[in-house]
Amino acid sequence: MTEEEINDVFPFIKGERIDLIAGNSKWISLICQWHNDPQVRRYSRGVMPKTIEEIKKWFEPPPERSQRDHINFVIYHKIDKRPIGETGFGRIDWINRNANIYGTIGEPEYWGRGIIGGAAKLLINYGFTELNFHKIYAGIFNPNSRSLRAAEKLGFHKEGILKEQMYVDGEYVDEHKFALFKKDWIEQKK
Repeated sequence: MTEEEINDVFPFIKGERIDLIAGNSKWISLICQWHNDPQVRRYSRGVMPKTIEEIKKWFEPPPERSQRDHINFVIYHKIDKRPIGETGFGRIDWINRNANIYGTIGEPEYWGRGIIGGAAKLLINYGFTELNFHKIYAGIFNPNSRSLRAAEKLGFHKEGILKEQMYVDGEYVDEHKFALFKKDWIEQKK
């Protein structure tokens, strides 16, 4: 990464080790690489190849007078001065005040370091304090044991299990549905 690119990083949400940078087209090639990497896409369930042209469309503004149904951030490692993944809210329901939280570390050398948990804490705080969400939810399937543990550490409660919901590596696996309500999050913070 060039010095100019490093200086062109504007955090939207600041953390200790990472910042969340507003999703933009600056790192499209890298994001495309993450979405097509077999190791990375296994856990994000990216079963269809993604082109740079498709990913560029993610950064286009919604049509006029249309509400966004997703908010995407790049996870930026402050010490290493590089983008390492993505996180955000998808399927935002502005009427009922809920959204699906997601996150992916695109650089495998950063897996298992608690970075997604840190990014999720920043995102949850943003979702409840600035966006006034009532509920943040997630769906995690069986082989993704790190994410299952992370959801519980973050205070999410299991709402249910969808049996044989996902097809992963040649077999059907269960999807665990988790939720965190604003009132419970506030109580945890006391």
